[in-house]
Amino acid sequence: MSLLQALNPRSVAILGASDNPIKAGGRPIDYLRRHGFAGRILPVNPKRAEVQGLAAYPSLRALPEAPDAVVISLPGEDVAAAIDDCVAVGARLAVIYSSGFAELGEEGRRQQADLVARARRSPGGGLRLFGPNCQGVANFATGAILNFSTMINENAPADGPVAIVSQSGAGAAILYGGLRRAGIGVRYMLSTGNEADVCAAEAVRAVVEDEGIRLVVLYIETLRQSAWLAEAARLAHARGVTILAVKAGRTRAGQATASSHTGALAAEDALADAFLRQHGIPRLADFRELIDYAPLFLSQPAPRGRRVVSISNSGATCVLSADAAEEYGLALEPFDAATLDGLSQALPSYVTARNPIDMTTALLGRPQTFGDTLRALSGSGAADLVHVGFPIGGEGYDFADFAGQASRFARDTGVPIAVSVNQDWVAQAFQDQGVPTFWSERAAMRGLALLAEQAGGRQAQVPSAEASVPVAASRSLTLDEPSSLSELARAGLPVMRHLVCSSEDEVRAAIESLPRPLVAKGVSADLSHKSEHGLVRLNIREAEQALQAFGDFAATLARLDAADGGLLLGAQHRADFELALGAHVDAEFGVVVMVGQGGVLVEALRDVQFLVAPFSARQAQDALARLSIAPAFAAVRGMPAVELDAVAAMMVRLGDWMLAQGGRVQSVDANPVLVARGAQAPVIVDAVVAVAAAPAATSEAA
Repeated sequence: MSLLQALNPRSVAILGASDNPIKAGGRPIDYLRRHGFAGRILPVNPKRAEVQGLAAYPSLRALPEAPDAVVISLPGEDVAAAIDDCVAVGARLAVIYSSGFAELGEEGRRQQADLVARARRSPGGGLRLFGPNCQGVANFATGAILNFSTMINENAPADGPVAIVSQSGAGAAILYGGLRRAGIGVRYMLSTGNEADVCAAEAVRAVVEDEGIRLVVLYIETLRQSAWLAEAARLAHARGVTILAVKAGRTRAGQATASSHTGALAAEDALADAFLRQHGIPRLADFRELIDYAPLFLSQPAPRGRRVVSISNSGATCVLSADAAEEYGLALEPFDAATLDGLSQALPSYVTARNPIDMTTALLGRPQTFGDTLRALSGSGAADLVHVGFPIGGEGYDFADFAGQASRFARDTGVPIAVSVNQDWVAQAFQDQGVPTFWSERAAMRGLALLAEQAGGRQAQVPSAEASVPVAASRSLTLDEPSSLSELARAGLPVMRHLVCSSEDEVRAAIESLPRPLVAKGVSADLSHKSEHGLVRLNIREAEQALQAFGDFAATLARLDAADGGLLLGAQHRADFELALGAHVDAEFGVVVMVGQGGVLVEALRDVQFLVAPFSARQAQDALARLSIAPAFAAVRGMPAVELDAVAAMMVRLGDWMLAQGGRVQSVDANPVLVARGAQAPVIVDAVVAVAAAPAATSEAA
């Protein structure tokens, strides 16, 4: 039985059933009876013969039939035995309200793991668990409400195209209440709690299988079993379903070894952010945004691009919308000649046809101006997105007609439209026509930008679910620089020409065979950062300089009691920028690639972006464009732009190679990668590679 099927039980048993519908053990019985559940309700309470007018039973094993689902509302110490009973009677789903497990520490985690082990004893491991410490689940399409949230009493259920998945029970209730108050029907409300078994990612994967679902709103604090969410995203994209997420916990708590720049910079939140972006899952700030932007994603088509046209009857709104468009990366482009010609016929002579379009007072004298303007835009191809701002409305404004025009425009053209208003009755006119409204120009523009982001994520290459996720080794071995450069060269990455010398004769031969000037570096597997110890010299042109470095570096290494691997002589390259390129194996996300500003200040500047391998060249280019330093890569003052295609290709190659290593290579730090303007290819001039000290296991993506 699939998890989706388990959420549609034919019979439900409630352990700890209460006659009081206010208590946790009584509320699901009340909800099941009042909200249309057509199956059997089986209260279990050894102290009562009847519960809420239904026959009660002394134990799960005493039931007249095997329940599909079991609600466990018992003290924590009784849950293990309850799971054994669920297995014995052949239940397929257990929803555990009880607390006192992993949230209390190590002993609680052990007890929680024991619950899963007991559940796996069912035939085929078929008993699935929600919780413990969860508020429950609900399928409002069938009335199977196995949930004790009071919000269901405050806001009557109505089936609809939305599924709520939340690690937090309170979070699920907040989202449910907000969506229902907005008139949006909800089919599923799933709280995963401690996630002993079913996690939020797997729950999302289950609900996107339901053909009636068009939007999933997700709240998570920790992204676990990300392969489930990757698979859910692929299925959602194929079906035209949107997943919107709030990921809480924006901390710098890293997961990888401190010896790796890549790992040290890779906070769990940064990796989750990269993962969500790559899989076309817009990340919102909080519950309020999930509620506010749900109508936009439910009602509006996917945009073709990021060009936005703003229309208003207020100059202030036009200015504010232009500011917001730039803030959120939307293109407020000038109109071409054909569009200008069409707008000149739609607008009065005293209105300038420029973007944003300020209709001033035209709507009072010529109410048809709004519809004429939309029609002029509809045939021009000038807009991928449209914002309309009505900051003030009163007598003389036919907002019912304006709303109808806006709704038809979006439907007929496939161009999304969002409206900013400040009056409830104006908002209602547009909402009645299915046009989403917002209380500020900035909020409306952010919504349009989210639509464009999600559409772009769908168009980008989505990583394959079949890629294996290496498991990080317990120990790793850091290679010296020549060995590290050799590894990267074998991976097909561009590294500087270099030779390693262990004698004065080899130094003399090397300086004759390499293009000068050269850089000289002391080699030691014991030292990752050579410049800190004076083991790097530039502009080496003569043999005497190289020999002097050879002797000085040997003395320094001896003084530091560090292994002496000789002298590395390498071609010295010109650069306009120093980038850092890295990768490491993350326990949750697998191979993660980093790119950012390089040099000695990489960790101080933290101008970095992450990608979860595998990824496309386009996604690599988008990551480069998000760097703070990115504007400097453009052509400026007669100097050519940096050719970033080669850097993007390096990023893709590094990620693919790391995946192919199956965990043998644990981390790569290439810093700096020298990048010059024009056609000069980037080159890695320093690198540290760490490999697994013992063979690393791999696990297939779920």
